[in-house]
Amino acid sequence: MGIPAGPGSALSTEVSVQDRNALPQYGFGPEVEFDKLVSSNPFLFRVHTPRELSPFYDRTDPYFVGPRFEEDFASSSFSSQSESSPFRSPPAPSYADAVQHMDWTSRSSSPYVSTSFSFAWAIWEATRRYHHNMKHSIEIAIIDARAVAGRAVTAVELLRQADAKDRHTDHWKWYRFALEAQDVLVWGYVPGTAVLASVPLTQMFTKLPSYFLLPDAPTPTNGKDTSLSRLAWDYTRKKPSYRQFCQEMSDRFLRMPVDRRMRDTTAGSVRLALCHLRPWFHRLALEDFTTATVTACELAFVIARWSGQWWVREHPEIQGLVRCMVHIIGEEVREARRVQALADATRMQEIVGGLEQLAQRYQMRERIRRCLPPSSKATPVETKPALDLLIPSPGTATTVAAVTALSGLDVERAALGFAEESAEELEDEAAPGFESRTDAFAWSASCLLTGIFIGTFFTLCLFAPDRRALAHHLV
Repeated sequence: MGIPAGPGSALSTEVSVQDRNALPQYGFGPEVEFDKLVSSNPFLFRVHTPRELSPFYDRTDPYFVGPRFEEDFASSSFSSQSESSPFRSPPAPSYADAVQHMDWTSRSSSPYVSTSFSFAWAIWEATRRYHHNMKHSIEIAIIDARAVAGRAVTAVELLRQADAKDRHTDHWKWYRFALEAQDVLVWGYVPGTAVLASVPLTQMFTKLPSYFLLPDAPTPTNGKDTSLSRLAWDYTRKKPSYRQFCQEMSDRFLRMPVDRRMRDTTAGSVRLALCHLRPWFHRLALEDFTTATVTACELAFVIARWSGQWWVREHPEIQGLVRCMVHIIGEEVREARRVQALADATRMQEIVGGLEQLAQRYQMRERIRRCLPPSSKATPVETKPALDLLIPSPGTATTVAAVTALSGLDVERAALGFAEESAEELEDEAAPGFESRTDAFAWSASCLLTGIFIGTFFTLCLFAPDRRALAHHLV
């Protein structure tokens, strides 16, 4: 069920390649094959409860795994790229695979990971789970659909393969679900490199376009959770209907004035797209500006089309406005991260420079102590083994320069904190007892040198053959 064609759709310009296979709000159009839909629908969404990743997790490892392979994935010897890996050669999908995945009694043996082409269905489903379940740690992951193109298939495509006599008794129930969810099954696993971001549902409530929200939010009472209070649809129904949700949101959008429609399909779409892509967009804006902005624009177009495809097609200026907004935001994010990186690099350079100075002072103290005679009354200085690591070597300047150059790219806060704590420890060691001990060493050395000079003078006077002439000249 998509939004019906508007009165001016017959006069609209030729549909762009990007919109040719764009999916409607509900279900599919004439095309249901994943490989033909992915060019116009480049993102997949998955509602999930986040799990704690291993400290040894690598982004090339699976992020989502089909139930059949969970034990293999948990094995310490698992590698998706090894020759013996079951992920190396996925078999041809079949109707039996779809039945195994759709039937809850056999789903634990399914090799597929469920995802959806629809961001709106993901928000609707996540809200339903958030309201009815005790666990509120629900997130929506956004996946690059092109990264799993060789192993993905729509559930509708598999369900249509069956002959009437071979259909399961729950065939049509599963078919309706696959339609409304725009369900996509990914065989084996979804690698971490394909997962652009995973955002908590609660962060999206304030980023939704206005037709998803009530104009006036209820006042919070008794400290209750009001994060859902502004949503415009009834999420408390015992038997919620996604079809009805789509119809209600379409009606709300079409009842809005033209200027508000334009605002929601441009600024509103960009805001929700960047919410989905955070923090991926912020990181990549500095590393690969073009990829970050192009991806954000693609997602913003997908969101804008959902509210009303025919209306967006009749307003081609929407795409230009979206591109301008994303480009401006990307430049601001890139500049902010560059300034922050420069400030962090400068701060790190100052801290490292301070550590170097303190280490040099410590080294000077050690040299003075070694120069004193054993009979000196100067108190030996207690040192810590950790300070020996801070004594600069001939390559100290080069090392500091290298650390500063690296920190200019991305300085971690933990490194700054460690360096500051180290500087404070050294300052505590150096003041004020360090200054008094250094003065004592200098005074002792001065007395010693003065005694040597006076002794040398008297020796010359006693043993010189012309000591009388020497004494006469000195007087």
